[in-house]
Amino acid sequence: MEKVYSAARIQPEEHRDALARLWKENLAHGEISPEVLERRMRWFQEQNPAGPARTWMGYHGPEREIIGSGSFFPRDLYVSGRKLKAGVLGDFGVTKAHRIAGAAMSIQRELAKGCREAGVDFLYGFPNKASFPIFQRAGYKKIADSIIWVRPLMAAYKLHELAAASAGEQQGTVNAVMQRVAERAAAAVPHPRWRALWEAAAPGDPPAPLTHALSTAAERLVQRATVKPDNALVRTAGRALDASMALRDAAALLAKRRRVRGELVDAADHRFDALWARAKPSPIAGERSAEFLNWRYAQLGTVKHRFFCMLDGHDGRLLGYAVYAVRNNKVEVSDLFAEDDGATFDTLILEFCQAMRREGHVSVGMLLVTPPSFNTRLRALGFFARPHPPHVGSRWLVVHVDASFPEELRRVVLDPNSWFITDGELDV
Repeated sequence: MEKVYSAARIQPEEHRDALARLWKENLAHGEISPEVLERRMRWFQEQNPAGPARTWMGYHGPEREIIGSGSFFPRDLYVSGRKLKAGVLGDFGVTKAHRIAGAAMSIQRELAKGCREAGVDFLYGFPNKASFPIFQRAGYKKIADSIIWVRPLMAAYKLHELAAASAGEQQGTVNAVMQRVAERAAAAVPHPRWRALWEAAAPGDPPAPLTHALSTAAERLVQRATVKPDNALVRTAGRALDASMALRDAAALLAKRRRVRGELVDAADHRFDALWARAKPSPIAGERSAEFLNWRYAQLGTVKHRFFCMLDGHDGRLLGYAVYAVRNNKVEVSDLFAEDDGATFDTLILEFCQAMRREGHVSVGMLLVTPPSFNTRLRALGFFARPHPPHVGSRWLVVHVDASFPEELRRVVLDPNSWFITDGELDV
């Protein structure tokens, strides 16, 4: 007897109308024109320089009613210097009437079973909290949590956001900021008496004197902003904080002692190929040729991405870049890459934030999966970890490798310390 749900690999060009309908009904955000839908289908299914997408269709019953689909698009990845073909999960959707585990499971299980035959070495994806159990049951391994990192560039917007938040959220934000300030202040002067002004004597003890005084002042400022967001005190405090952040960035860049300059472009060029050729990436790195970057960020055009380029001040070489879009005056970073993941990467972050502040944007945000040790560096660069939106819950990097995958590569792929991966590499 035929199973209630089944799935099989298809040739997308033979089922374009059905795939377009599934994508529009289950994955599109808001209304979308037929022209944009057709362009998006060609972009995803046909135009990737690493190869066409592979797609599985989900069916219900002996009549084989189409109830969903799942795909992966190929990505050239380097694992310990060895070039592999990975499959990045995407365009996974099931019609509303069949959104139960069995329907989704049949698609993902068949997709995972067929990935090697379809020409890729392993799969990775980025499920949310609701869909994670499906991938877990289909044999995927959870590698690491993703984290949303946000860096304020201007204080006024954050004060206004706090003014509209609940009392609990206000208190939590003030506590987090004051803890960061206290940690940095205590570390600035290596003397026990100075540290005692900022650090509590033991866990659970009352706050140290200066930390307590600053926290009290910050709480009063937020309360004042809640009652009257545009009063003179709030404006003055905002300007002072803005100046402080800009000065801190300038001092940090001066300490790096590297002469660089920034440039904004709308597409990648030959300089990006030269950077990729000489870069020293992490143990796992997705290829970042100009061709791939333009396909991923510039070709489709439904989101306006720009490239911030950091150039060597002496010879003009491209040292690193950030790919970003702007929404509601907030910068959303999709990709980051630098010649090395040490001092050059830190300089790229600082230069990029300075450039976005000059453009008048209020914050920089990015979603990353990184080695746990990297989080400390991001905090030192002024970033705060933020929870995922409530409707998403959490999002994890998951990987599927089958039994024939070489053991020495399996260890690298399943090691959380191997991955540095950006939002633009996780999903489309």
